[in-house]
Amino acid sequence: MMASSLAKKLEGWGQPARPGPIARALHDLLDGQDKSTKKLRAAIQSHLAIVSNGSAATDTTADGKNEEMLSTEEAAQLMDCSRPYVAMLIDADKLAGGVTSKGGHRKVPKSSVLQWIAAMKVGKEVWAGDKDYRKAAADAGMYSIPDEVYVKAAKRGRRSAD
Repeated sequence: MMASSLAKKLEGWGQPARPGPIARALHDLLDGQDKSTKKLRAAIQSHLAIVSNGSAATDTTADGKNEEMLSTEEAAQLMDCSRPYVAMLIDADKLAGGVTSKGGHRKVPKSSVLQWIAAMKVGKEVWAGDKDYRKAAADAGMYSIPDEVYVKAAKRGRRSAD
């Protein structure tokens, strides 16, 4: 059925096509186990998820170029986090352009993942400056009361507990 539909579509474009060779090519393409057919299968699944979700426009950028969509697993590997965390970010609209199919499968544009990674890297650089947490706390005024005051208070607390 799919092969004859494709053959009709190609004939409509003025391209000669027969359902038999198209069916064989589709079978080889969708049933293959090499890296290129697996990648193509994932792209087809992504496109079908986007189309079935009614948001076909989300797989193109503003300039009309196709955007590579990643699964939550692929995004998690790039982001060095868990797949459920990526799903949560998509659901919370923290990753721009993330889509969820009717079947619950989520996809996110690679550019959004790369933007998130860059933002997290900047955040880590800001906080990674000083690893001496006691010094950082003292600089923030958290140790403005001398340790001796705490020691005296602790001793008084022990006497009253006896």
